[in-house]
Amino acid sequence: MALVKLRRGTAAVRIAVVAVALTGAFFTLRSGLAFMLATPSTVELALRIDPTNTNALAVDADERLKTVELGAPAAKLAADAQNILRHSPYEVVALRDIGIITASNDDYTKADRLLSLAARLSLRDYLTHAWLLDHRFHSNQVVDTVREGDILLRQNEENWNVIIPVLMALTVDDRVIEPLAKTLATQPYWRQAYIERLGKDGPAPDATYKLLLRLKALGTPATKGELDPYFFKSAERLTPQQLFEQWVTLLPPSAASASKGLIRDGDFAGLDVSPPFGWRLYPAEGVYSETGTGPAGMGHALYVSYTGERETYFASQQLVLAPGHYRFAGRVYAEDAIDSGVFSWVIVCMTKGAQGELGRAAVNPQPGKLGGYAVEFDVPATCDQQQLALVGSMREASFDTIAAYLDGLTLTRRP
Repeated sequence: MALVKLRRGTAAVRIAVVAVALTGAFFTLRSGLAFMLATPSTVELALRIDPTNTNALAVDADERLKTVELGAPAAKLAADAQNILRHSPYEVVALRDIGIITASNDDYTKADRLLSLAARLSLRDYLTHAWLLDHRFHSNQVVDTVREGDILLRQNEENWNVIIPVLMALTVDDRVIEPLAKTLATQPYWRQAYIERLGKDGPAPDATYKLLLRLKALGTPATKGELDPYFFKSAERLTPQQLFEQWVTLLPPSAASASKGLIRDGDFAGLDVSPPFGWRLYPAEGVYSETGTGPAGMGHALYVSYTGERETYFASQQLVLAPGHYRFAGRVYAEDAIDSGVFSWVIVCMTKGAQGELGRAAVNPQPGKLGGYAVEFDVPATCDQQQLALVGSMREASFDTIAAYLDGLTLTRRP
C-alpha cells in the first residue's frame, strides 16, 4: 500500500498540532502511570500523580473498606465513593463500597439494589458477590444463592477453600439440591473438586446421595473420581447391602452391566466404576497391578508383577453374597515358572465378629500355557460382607520379578 504524503501546513498550524499532541501525551502518560500504580502498596503515589484516576481511587477505597468503622470514617468513604461515581458512573468498587456501607446501616433493601447493580457490571469483584451470596442465603433466595456461589468459584481457584464449604453447608436444605444439580450439570470446572469434597466431608450424606441421583437424572452422572470419596465415606455408615444398592443405582449407563452377576468386571475390561464393588488396584514401588491386553487368547486381563520381598495386595473387590455354597474360578498365564502358592485369590469374611478366610484359590500357571484354577467355599449366615483379593506371598530373596496375567473370573452359587 502506497503512503500518502500529507501537506505539512504553516508553521503556526504545525506548532498548534504539536502542542495538542504533547498535551494529549501528557494526560495519557499521567493516567497510564496512575493506572499502573493503582495497587495497594503504591496507591498513594498514584493519587499524587492523578487525583482523579478512578482506578487508583477505587483501590484506595477498597483498602480503606477493609478497616473502616461505622460513623465518620464510613461516611467519608461513602462520600469518596460518590465522588468516584461522578467521574465514572459505572465504577463497580464505588457501587460496592456504598452498598456495603448502606448494609452496615441496616438498609438491606437499598444495599441489595446497589450491589446487584455492581454484580451486573462485573462478575469479577469478590466482595460484591460474597456479600450477595450471604444476603441471598439469609433471605431464603436459594437459586440466587447457588448462582452467586458459582460465580465466586469461577472467579479464582483461591476462592474454593472458602466457597466450597459454604455450598456444602447449604445441602442440609433440600431446596438447594435442584439448583445445585442444574449448575453442576453444566460442568463448571470446579465441579469435581466440589463433589469430591462433598462426598468426603458433606454435612448431610443423604442429601449428597440425592444430589448424585439428580445429576444422573440430568444426564451428567458423577464419574468414578467424583464418586470414590462418597463410597469410601458411606461404607462407615451404611450396611453392605445398602451400600451396594446405592452403588448400583449410581452406576452410569455405560457401566450398567456391572450390576449383573456376583462379581464385577471379571474379564478386566476396564469398567469405570468405584470401589468397593469395583476393582481396587494397589500398584506401589516395585509392584505392578494394572489392567490391559493380555497374551494371545486372553483379551483384557489383569497384569501383576513384584519381587516377592513381602506379602503384597494386587487387587480387591467387595462382595455381597447371601449365605450358601459358591464356586470361584479363573484363568492365568505366565511366561516363566512360578512356585506354587506365590499368587492366590483369597475370599475373606469382613463382618465384625465373623472375620476369617472363607476360601483360597492358588494360582499355579505352567510357563507359556493358559491355565485355570478354582475353589469352592461356603458363606455362613453370620457373614454379610466379603472381599475377594489377589495376594502375593513373601518368598526367598531374589533379584528376579515374577509376573502373571489373569482374566475370566467367575463366581457362581452352587446347590
